[in-house]
This record gives sequence, C-alpha cells and structure tokens, in this order.
Amino acid sequence: MLTTNEELPEDLVIQILLWLPVISLLRFKCVCKSWCVLISSQNFITRHLPHNQTISNKNKNGSLLLLQNTSHNYVFAKLPYETIEISSTQVLPSLYFGFDTNVGVEIIGSSNGLVCLHVEWGNIILWNPATKKTKVVPKSRISYPQSKSCLLDLGFGFDIKTNDYKVVMILNADDYSNPELTFLERKNFNIAEVYCLSTNSWKKVHAWVPDKFVSYNRHRTYTKGMFSWYGYYRDDWLPCILSFDMSNELFLRTTIPDDSAVGYCNDNWRSFFVLNELVSLVILIEDMERSESCIHIWSLLEFGVRDSWTKLFTIGPLMRIDRSFGFLQNNSMLLKNNEGQLLLYNLFTEEMTDLRFGGVSSKWLQVIPYMESLISVKGENDLEDQDSS
Repeated sequence: MLTTNEELPEDLVIQILLWLPVISLLRFKCVCKSWCVLISSQNFITRHLPHNQTISNKNKNGSLLLLQNTSHNYVFAKLPYETIEISSTQVLPSLYFGFDTNVGVEIIGSSNGLVCLHVEWGNIILWNPATKKTKVVPKSRISYPQSKSCLLDLGFGFDIKTNDYKVVMILNADDYSNPELTFLERKNFNIAEVYCLSTNSWKKVHAWVPDKFVSYNRHRTYTKGMFSWYGYYRDDWLPCILSFDMSNELFLRTTIPDDSAVGYCNDNWRSFFVLNELVSLVILIEDMERSESCIHIWSLLEFGVRDSWTKLFTIGPLMRIDRSFGFLQNNSMLLKNNEGQLLLYNLFTEEMTDLRFGGVSSKWLQVIPYMESLISVKGENDLEDQDSS
C-alpha cells in the first residue's frame, strides 16, 4: 500500500500528490519506500506535469531563473512570480560541470523544468535545478569528411508529438573537397543536427538549413514547440529571427518590422522574449541627453509571416534604464538601471520595484522563464542518473 492509513484509498492518495508542488513531492519521497517509488515513476511524473502547468499553478510555481558570473563563481537565483523576491540563490556546481569563471557558461533554454546549458568550448548539459540532477550530452559522432565545421549556435525544446526533449545544433562548415581552392573560394554553408534525449544520440537534419544566417549571442527564445534565434542574413543584412520547429524539424525565417515602424535610432537596443506565449520583440531606445528610455514591444502572431508582427504598447519614458531581461507573469518586466540594480516594472500600474539584487552586469546576467518539475534528465539509453548535489 502507498499509505499506512488503511482508510485512505490508494487512488485518492495519488490524486492528492498529483496536485502538490515539486518541492513538497521531493520531501515526501522520504516518507516511505512506496511513496519514493511512486513519485519517482515515469507514469507519475508524466501525470504530474499538466497539473503543475495549470494557470493557477503557473502563477504559483513559475519563476525566472537568473544566472550571473561573479568574480569567484557562477551563481543562479530564482525570482518567483508569486513572491516577486529573489530567492534560492545557489552556486552552480563548477567542479561537476568542469569550468572556472574564466570560461563562459550560457543558458540555451528551458522547457518543462529542464534547463540546457552550454560550457564554452565544452559540454552541453541538461539540468533539472529542482531535483539537482544533471546530464552531460554526448558528443555528436556525425562526421563530415570533406568539410571543416564549427559551432554556430544551439537550441533546446520539447517535441510534443514524440514526448521527447531535443537539442538542435547549427554548424557552419567550409567545403574542402577541392584542395586547390583558396579559403575565399571554398563554399561555406550551414548544417544542423538534433540530439534526442529518448535515444541519447544525434542525427542529421535533412530539411533546408539557411546558409547565410548569423545569430546574435544570447538572443534566444522558446515557446510552444518553436525555438528562435535573433540574427541576420549575410546577403541582405536584414535583422530577423530564425525558428526551429521541434516536432517537424523545419526552419522558418521571419524578418522583423522596418526601422521606420519600430522607431530605429543609433541608441537602439533590441532583444527577444516570450510574452503571452508569443515571441516578442523588445526595443529600448535611449535618449542619452535626458538619461531616459522608451521601450517598444511587438509580438509575432505567426512564424514565417512578417506582416503578423503587431505592436502592443510603449513603455516610458523611464529614467536611467539601459536593459530589459524579460517578462514576469505577463504583467511585469525585469529591467536593469545604469547603477546595475534589477528592477521590476508593472506594465499596468507603472510602478517600479527594486529587487535588491545589485551589482548586475548586462554582459554576465542571463534570464529565462522557469517552472519546477520532476522531469528526468535520464534518457531510455542512459545507464544511470547523475547528481550535481
């Protein structure tokens, strides 16, 4: 039996547990062996996920995950939607990940409680911060005998059709099939591979991969099965987003609105986030003389359709604001001022709250939406789980 109380039916116990938050379930694994087996089972984890993602639970359990490189280590913290206070500040386990503070660590993305990290010139890592489980993604064994390739960018997301988590890797390659050609004469092209957690292996993407796309570092978003990078094409230099459909494994290009429409100027800073489950373009325009900024927000209604960009609203002018880092619960925006303080701006009340998380550098702060889950980093072909605690 799952409980020592003979009067409580097993099915009822399961239904109660399904509605509990992750932190409670992790504690309850210590109640008894049968509860530990139940909560650790794939069936329970799969059933718990949709309960955890209801609107009420998203507001209660959702948060932003912040990763910052300090002078000594990498520190991550959570900003819960409910309390709106920085909490759970911890040091990233550098010994396990095999890096020091001189090596860059990027958050590639997050989906259903799993976070994908990339260590500069090193490993791709899947990490569940709630369970403290981690997994180093194996290196791709796909070879390209007549070309030399290098990493261009990475993406991470969930394939709803196959119930699988995927890492997409875009590589830039030079053709060396003709040794007599000079470097400038060789054909240059992009190729893509996909890693599937369920099989613990890489495979080629056989669909069209845009050859001349160049991504801007750390401008990535993920929503509803589509991972997107912000960048430009080398042939026309037009800024755009390149999106990858995790289920169909196809790429789509969407150019952003004209400069005249978005209000371009020399002191313009662009970024991409998710707002109301839509990829959204955030344009911060600074007036250096007045030390104030205005923020314009656009949302993309349909991938691949440029005319579907819709302007939502303009914020400001705001004093001494130089960066935005995303949206909190669809009604607040995380901002940074010139003094390195993190602030929360309410889009409806226009109130500004100091989060008392000072000394922030735009270069070293990374922020992604995050929802705790019990999802395992272990694929079907993995021999054992790994623990970063």
